[in-house]
Amino acid sequence: LGDTVQTLTMSQDKAFTFSIDHGNAEDQFNIKHCNEQLKSNWDEVCTPAIDIYRLGRWANGAGLGLVSGTALTSATVMRAIMAGGAAMNNKLAPKKNRVLFIAESVYIETKLSGEIIGIDKLGEESVKNGVVGRIDGTDIVPVADSFLPAGISFIIKYRDATVDPMKLKTLRVQKNPLGYDADVGECRFYHDSFVLDAKMNGIYVHAQSGMLPVPTLTGTSSVTIACAGSTAIRYTLDGSNPKTSPTALTYSGAVAVSAGQTLRACGTGAGVVNSPVAEYTRPA
Repeated sequence: LGDTVQTLTMSQDKAFTFSIDHGNAEDQFNIKHCNEQLKSNWDEVCTPAIDIYRLGRWANGAGLGLVSGTALTSATVMRAIMAGGAAMNNKLAPKKNRVLFIAESVYIETKLSGEIIGIDKLGEESVKNGVVGRIDGTDIVPVADSFLPAGISFIIKYRDATVDPMKLKTLRVQKNPLGYDADVGECRFYHDSFVLDAKMNGIYVHAQSGMLPVPTLTGTSSVTIACAGSTAIRYTLDGSNPKTSPTALTYSGAVAVSAGQTLRACGTGAGVVNSPVAEYTRPA
């Protein structure tokens, strides 16, 4: 037994400031209040930005996924969700504490699927209240289409597959600070999101488009790697995560794989979500 060390470097140090001039406030009948505006900007601008950032990081760091090439419908969405759960099961990801983050446009198809409508109680909740609740043991969180990377239909995530630190969150109102005839609102937040290498298979991404497909690995002792649409392919031979590992190499030709050795590969490209990870272990 031993420790596995993964170094995570935070980068999202954000801030904003504004002032409400006392003269302008009087001209507007004092309808603006600094504390309310500060909270409003946090709720309506900062929080969505954090959510969008995290969803993007989770999608790019996922170990599992599928590019379908077609939009999910009420006839296909349930099978797609269950297939994602099965893929995670086959990689031994914990079955408890999973969350399905699903695009609103796809959630509509879920609520209208035959598997839901066909069950009296579930169908009533789905149509009357717009609630599905859980599917295949997974909690459902609908998110705006614009929050997910373009083309992504849903993400299934084991809760502990990521760490999402918020190391600093400061919201402050300065009343009449020196040099200002105004109330000044200040905010600073320091956050980030990381997929744990050891738990990358705790995230599954289903995409209609906008994500690179799982690389194909061909061969036994000499393996060729292909990933349509990628500008580069990263791979490792020590079982580490090719998306983050310092030992990852850039593919340029067939890779020699020794008996018992594990090859992992992923495709990367500009303007698209990184591919899920392909894996091959040569028999000993």
